[in-house]
Amino acid sequence: MLFALAAHFSLPTPTNTRIADVRAIFTADDVPAYLVDQGEVDRTVYTRTTVRPDGSTQSCVAEASSGDQKLDAYTCALIIRRAKLSTARWLDGSAAYGVIRLPVRWTVGDSVPGSREDVPDLVLSVNHLPKGANAFVDVDLQIAADEKGHAVSCTEWAPPINDYGKHFSELVPIACQQATASLVLTPPLDTSGKPVRSVQSVSVHFKLGQ
Repeated sequence: MLFALAAHFSLPTPTNTRIADVRAIFTADDVPAYLVDQGEVDRTVYTRTTVRPDGSTQSCVAEASSGDQKLDAYTCALIIRRAKLSTARWLDGSAAYGVIRLPVRWTVGDSVPGSREDVPDLVLSVNHLPKGANAFVDVDLQIAADEKGHAVSCTEWAPPINDYGKHFSELVPIACQQATASLVLTPPLDTSGKPVRSVQSVSVHFKLGQ
């Protein structure tokens, strides 16, 4: 069963913040001066941080660019320098590679960098959502994937920073089923360049309509 061992694996989480979200390391003071000089700015770097089984950060790259390569590199440099991360855990509790994929938003204005603005991995159109939901619901998953990127197990990931929305746990099995059926994740590479199994974050967006 795909979900039978869900409780036995986990993504890396920051150990040097109060919030289990890499974006908690950012503050408004981190906004580069050149962005401030440009006036109104709203750019998002879609980061992919790979964590080795020993808890050290292997790399951070812009999985999708903000359109500003300097900002992309700066964002990842802050993550590598500041984030102290726990070790990802595989189904049997052993240490594993972890891949944290999150958007970091930079704005000049009232918003704080690191606030949530997702381009999801999967969009699901549904006829109805749970009572109390708005026109859309975002579900964040952690997926244990083999060395080919195929899902072995799936469960919900802890809600990210600044997520004040309502929680709809009944959507998690649907999100897991659809994500594991349709997504093939990019596996990390070990020191020899060989693809390896990993625990990765995945985002699923439910919306009303066709």
